[in-house]
Amino acid sequence: MEIKVMKHQLYILMLTISMSVSYVSANEVEDWDAISFIDVNAMDWDETWSGLKGTSKGKKLYSNDQGGFMLYLDHDHGWDSLNKSRHFHDFHEWGYVLGGNFLIYEFVNGLQKNGSLYNMKAGTWMSRPPYSIHGHRADAMKHQRVTPGAVQLAFSEGGKSYSLDPTNKWYSPNWKTVPQFTSAHFQDTATPQTMEWEDDDKLLGASVKWLSDDIEDGFRAKIMYVPPGWEHADGAQTSYFEKAQQFYYVLFGDLTVLTQDNPESTFKSTTVSKDFFINRPPKSLWTWGEGSLSRKGAMWLEVTYAQGARTGNGPIEKPIILPGK
Repeated sequence: MEIKVMKHQLYILMLTISMSVSYVSANEVEDWDAISFIDVNAMDWDETWSGLKGTSKGKKLYSNDQGGFMLYLDHDHGWDSLNKSRHFHDFHEWGYVLGGNFLIYEFVNGLQKNGSLYNMKAGTWMSRPPYSIHGHRADAMKHQRVTPGAVQLAFSEGGKSYSLDPTNKWYSPNWKTVPQFTSAHFQDTATPQTMEWEDDDKLLGASVKWLSDDIEDGFRAKIMYVPPGWEHADGAQTSYFEKAQQFYYVLFGDLTVLTQDNPESTFKSTTVSKDFFINRPPKSLWTWGEGSLSRKGAMWLEVTYAQGARTGNGPIEKPIILPGK
């Protein structure tokens, strides 16, 4: 009991430290990394993600040496799935539907055969923890023929998949030893009556829709919006993370961001628009410039990991703010 109390007190101390804003000198930081901007529409389709019978196609936007990767997937009307059996992963994954409808069955345990059908329509956020059983069901793929297809982002942290179907190549009898299965978390972000915008208390003048915020696991997701003509309230401001990893996907509008190779280098201005993907690794410099940073307004999906693009490394640190020049 005493050990549990000490662990809880240590976690509260870590969380308190992480919630304080840091203003430091960057002179001692080495190995600065760079923020990358990808125009997804300009990318070629990757045949690796062509899907069964060519009914879907994909583009890989990001990958790391821990096996994690992010895909941009386009499923045709009436698409067919590579893995239709009930299965689960030993890793966390998340997804966001950019357009259309994506149908999937969810199961609460290994004994359930039919499951519950979920319609992941445009604007649906999904966060799936390890050991969450799901599938498409071979007998139910006909349902996909009455949907308009779907375009979505899908992120896998990397690991192993286990099927509950003995005829499937990923089958493992070890599923029977799992002590507790979990369930995916879904958010309908596109229906105003379901999820309303709130004022963001960190980025003044911006609005936010909170999707996930797993403090101890170090995983956070939200949708941000800034209106036309939006300006950063504190003027020009440069920040970086020591360990945290961030991903941005632009859903609408335009946004201007300044970056640097290091604190002494010149600023580079980049204006992103719909379907741009931004990878912001640790020790990369992000600057909000002065004046208007969006002509039409902008909306983007923003995902933050505490470390390594994997859950389990929380809490998430606050960005380190560099002193103004």
